[in-house]
Amino acid sequence: MTFRRGFKAEAERLALDVREEVGVGVYARLDPIILAEHLAIPVMTLSELAAARVVPGLGDAVDVLQGIESQAMSAVTVFFGSERAIVHNDAHSPGRQVSNVTHELSHGLLLHPSAPMLDHRGCRNWNPDVEDEANYLAGALLIPAKAAWGLAKRRKSFDQAAVDYGCSVEMVRWRVNVTGAGRLLAG
Repeated sequence: MTFRRGFKAEAERLALDVREEVGVGVYARLDPIILAEHLAIPVMTLSELAAARVVPGLGDAVDVLQGIESQAMSAVTVFFGSERAIVHNDAHSPGRQVSNVTHELSHGLLLHPSAPMLDHRGCRNWNPDVEDEANYLAGALLIPAKAAWGLAKRRKSFDQAAVDYGCSVEMVRWRVNVTGAGRLLAG
């Protein structure tokens, strides 16, 4: 992952600002559904979408999403006009769902522009720079750098930290390592 200069520091500050806006402290668990409500971004699961005959505003996106095999998708932001909604895969583990929804919310917080879900060949439209930015901000929202360092200093197990933060063990491990806090565990 290569980011533009200063992005990581900006993302860490943005994450702390957003957590403060929704009344979540640095060391507390962030519920992405509460954040979505705060941002006025509707969230629905693939199961809810599959059960729906008509989803107002989602138009053609419903047909595309209903045709996707459940294991082939984590989450997606669907745009309709200047509005957006998030559809996520409820077949994933709860911790993974938290990461998926937070990733999509990060696209909104970073003001990433809309893009067609599929390219001219019918393949997924993918911008690696935009996705890397959303991944990084999602991690910072779920486990701020200060919290990652706290986990490492207390030598808290990744399993317990995942339970405490409501995310996956992989997310905890990545945040501890990407923030540099993992060096405390090596010594």
